[in-house]
Amino acid sequence: MNTSQLLAVDLLLSVLAASAWIAAAWMTASLSDKPRRSDLGLLLVGIAVAVTVGRYALLPALVAGSWWFASERITINVPLTAIPAAWAAAAGVPFLLRRRNTGPKPASQNPRRSREWAVLAMIAAAVSAVASLALTLLLGPFPAPWSLVVLLFMVAASVLIAKLALFSPRPSSRRGTQLNTAVRGGRRGGASPAGMRPTAATAVAGLMICTALGSGVFAWLGSRSADGATIAAAVAHHSGADVVVTDPTSVNSLVGETPANAVVRHYELTARVEQVVLPSGQTTEAWTYGSLPGPALEAQLGEVMEVLLTNRDVTAGVTLHWHGYDVPNAMDGVAGATQDAVMPGESMTYRFLAAQAGTYWYHTHQDSAEGVRKGLYGTFVVHHPTSPRADTDVVVAGHDLSGLGLLGSSDRTTGHTATPGSSVRVRLINTDSVQQRYLIQGTTFKAVAVDGTEVNQPQEVTHKLVRLGAGGRVDIAFTMPDSTVTVRSDAAANAVVVIAPSGSAVTDQAAKPEEMVAEKAPAGVFVTMPVLDLLEYGKPVGGELDGAGKAAELVRPITREEVMVLDRQFRFVDGIPRYAFTVNGAAYPLVPSIEVAEGDTVKVTVVNRTSEPHPMHPHGHHVQVLSRNGVAPSGSPLILDTVDVLPGEVWELLLHADNPGIWMDHCHNLDHAAEGMMMLLKYQGVSSPFVHGGHSNNRPE
Repeated sequence: MNTSQLLAVDLLLSVLAASAWIAAAWMTASLSDKPRRSDLGLLLVGIAVAVTVGRYALLPALVAGSWWFASERITINVPLTAIPAAWAAAAGVPFLLRRRNTGPKPASQNPRRSREWAVLAMIAAAVSAVASLALTLLLGPFPAPWSLVVLLFMVAASVLIAKLALFSPRPSSRRGTQLNTAVRGGRRGGASPAGMRPTAATAVAGLMICTALGSGVFAWLGSRSADGATIAAAVAHHSGADVVVTDPTSVNSLVGETPANAVVRHYELTARVEQVVLPSGQTTEAWTYGSLPGPALEAQLGEVMEVLLTNRDVTAGVTLHWHGYDVPNAMDGVAGATQDAVMPGESMTYRFLAAQAGTYWYHTHQDSAEGVRKGLYGTFVVHHPTSPRADTDVVVAGHDLSGLGLLGSSDRTTGHTATPGSSVRVRLINTDSVQQRYLIQGTTFKAVAVDGTEVNQPQEVTHKLVRLGAGGRVDIAFTMPDSTVTVRSDAAANAVVVIAPSGSAVTDQAAKPEEMVAEKAPAGVFVTMPVLDLLEYGKPVGGELDGAGKAAELVRPITREEVMVLDRQFRFVDGIPRYAFTVNGAAYPLVPSIEVAEGDTVKVTVVNRTSEPHPMHPHGHHVQVLSRNGVAPSGSPLILDTVDVLPGEVWELLLHADNPGIWMDHCHNLDHAAEGMMMLLKYQGVSSPFVHGGHSNNRPE
C-alpha cells in the first residue's frame, strides 16, 4: 500500500480502537447475572487489543515510506495508547474470565476492588484512544508541550471522574454499608446511585468543561477577529533583531514598469451570469468572462498586457488573477490582499509587461471556490518572438462545470486538422480543483514545457499518461502522423479533442467535429497505464537555475528555511466550526505568514499529512524542486508554480524572493483553500490597505 492508503487504514483503526474500548468499558461496568455479558465483554476487549496492535503494525511501513511523522507517532502516540491498553488487558481479561466462570459470586476476598480496577483500566484505554484521535484531528503534528499537558490532564481527569461517579461511597456511609453496597453493586453490575459522590465528580467535570469551552471560545474569537482587519507589514528578521517598519510600501504602488514604446495588447472582459448551452444540448447556469472558457488572451514576450475587467451582474464580485504569471503585486488580483473585489457595475484595469513566455491561465480570486467552478476562468498564452511556433497550436483547458466535464468549450468532440509531417503543440491546462490525467492516443509525444518553463532535452513518450495537478500545465508536442490523434481526460468522460490529418478520408476542412473518427480509449486505461514522472524526465543542465528557469552564474546561499505542514483538523473558519484544511495547525487567516526580505533565498519544505493531494500555488513566484521524498530530480530541472503534493509526500523547494509584495500561497483545490489552507508570503516593509470582508465583502480564496 502507498502512504495515502496506510494513513487511511491508520485513521480507520484509530476510530475502531476508540469505539471498541468505549464499548468494552461500558460492557464491563454494566455486567449483570447473564454470562453472555462476560463473553461479549471479552470479545470487545479482544477486538480493541487487536485493533490497537494493528495500528502499531503499520508503523514499520510508514517509516519505510519516509513518512515525516513516524517519530512523533512512536514517541507520543504509542505510549499514550499502549500503556493504558496493556493495563486494560491485564486487569480486564482476568476479571471477565472469573465472572464468566463463577458468575456474580465473589471469586476473591475483594471482588469490588477487582471490578473497579478492570472498569477504570478500560475507561483509561478508551479515553487514551480518543485522545490519540484528538492528536490527529485537533492538535496536529509535534504538539506544543503545554497542549500535551492539557491532553494528559483531560485523560487523567476523565478516569478520576469515572472513579468518583461509579465507585466512591458517601462519606457518611458506615463501613458495613459500604461493603454491602459494593457487593450488591457487583451483583447488579454497578454501584448504586446512593454510593456516588457528586460534589467531587461535578467539580472535576466542571473544570474539564470550562477548559474545553474556554479554548473553544478563544479559538472562535480569534477566527472572527480577522474580518475587516488589514494586513500588517512584515518586519526585518535578519541579524537576530526585529526592526519596526515606520513607512511601509503599499501594494498599490507595486505596479511594475512598462516600456514606453512597447506594443500594447488591449482586451476587455465582462463578467456576467448567463445560461450556457453545451454541444451536448445540456443547458446550465454559468458565471463567465463573456464565453466559456473566457476569451483566449495572447501576447508576445515584451508586449504590454492591458485588460479592462467589468462586472455586469456577478453579485459575489470578481477579480482577475494571472495564474503562474509573476506580475507586479498590485496586478495579482486577490480580493482583500492586493485589491477590493470588483462588484456589479464596477471596473478595474490590469496592466503589466509580458515578461514570461509559456502557457498560463486567468481566473477570479474572489470567492474562487465557487466562481472558478462556475466558469470564471480563461487561457493566457505568451509566445517568444524568436522561437519557432508549431504549425498547429491547440489550447485545451480541462474543467468540470456543474458535473459536466469539458475539454475547451465542449463536452463532446472538438475537431482540429493538421498536415501530416507538420508540428503540433497541445497546451494542456487543468482549470479544475482536482488532478486530471490525460491520454494521448495515436502518436508518441514530448512534454516540452511544464508550468510555462521549457523542458531541457525532452524525450519521446509512449504509453504513459500526463497527470496535471489543479492549476498545472503541460505542453506536449509531436509530429502529425497520417492518422488521427486524440486527447482525452479522466475528468471529462464524454469529451475528446481530435486532431485529424487534413485532406484525409477521415475528415476535411468542412467536416463537423462530431463526424471525426476518435480512437476509443481502452477500458480502465486511466487506472492501469503508468504516469509520466516529470522529476525523471528530460536531461539535467549544468549549474543552478533561478526562479524563471534561467541558469544562474552563482549558487545563492539559502538565507531562510520554512516548513509547511498540510493537515486536516477541527478548527473555526470565519467563526464556523469545520473539519478544516490547515497549514502548520492553523486555518487562514490565522496561519503565520512566511516573512522575507527582497533577495532572500528560501528553502521551503512542504509536508502533506492528509489523505488528499494538495496542489500548493505560491503567487508571484516560481519554485525549483530540490527533492521529493528525499530524492532529487534526475531529469530536467523542474520549475513549478503549482506543486501537487500527494498524500504523505515531502517536497523541498527553493524560492527566490525577487518580486516584492504580499502574496497568497494556497492549495489550488479551491475548496481546500476556502476551508483554511491558505497563507501569506510577506515581504519586509510592504503592507496592504485592503481588508478581509469590508464593504466589498472580500473573500480572497
